[in-house]
Amino acid sequence: MQTQTVGNKDKKMNAKAQAALKAKGAHASTDRLQRFLADSFVLYMKTYAVHWNYQGAKFFSVHKLTEEQYEELAEAIDELAERIRAKRDEAPFSLADMLQTTDLDELTQDGGRSDRSVRNLVDSHQALALEAKRAIDELDDDDPYTVDMLTRRIGAHDKAAWMLRSLLA
Repeated sequence: MQTQTVGNKDKKMNAKAQAALKAKGAHASTDRLQRFLADSFVLYMKTYAVHWNYQGAKFFSVHKLTEEQYEELAEAIDELAERIRAKRDEAPFSLADMLQTTDLDELTQDGGRSDRSVRNLVDSHQALALEAKRAIDELDDDDPYTVDMLTRRIGAHDKAAWMLRSLLA
C-alpha cells in the first residue's frame, strides 16, 4: 500500500508538472492569437472609420456593409480574447498593446472617406485570412477548437474582402 501512495503522489506531482508545462506552452501558442486579435482590433477600428466617414455615391451601401462587418468583427474579437484567456494567457488590454502587437497599419490615408480606404479594408481582410492560415499551420494538433475558430475567421475575412471588392468594381 505504501508503494501505491508514493505512486499516487508521483502521479499528482507529474500532473502538476504537466499542467505547468502546458501553461508555459499555452503562452507560446497564444502569441499568434494575440497578434491576430490585435490585427482584428485594428481592422475593426478601420472599418468603423470607413463606416463613419465614407463620402460618395456609394455611401449608403458602404455604410450598411461596414456596419455588418464591424459587428461581426466585434464578436470575433471577443471570441479570440476569450480563447486566449481559456488557454491561460492574457489578451492585449490597451490601445498601446494593440498597436504594438499588430501587423496592420492604421488607416491614415483619407480618414475613411474614399474608395482608397475601402481598398485598404479589402487588403486588411486578405492579410488576416492569410494570417489565420499561418496560425493554423503552427498550432498544435491537440487544439482543434482554436483551429476551427481560425478556419471560421478565414471564411469571414474572405467573404468580407469579396463584398468590399464588389463595391469597388
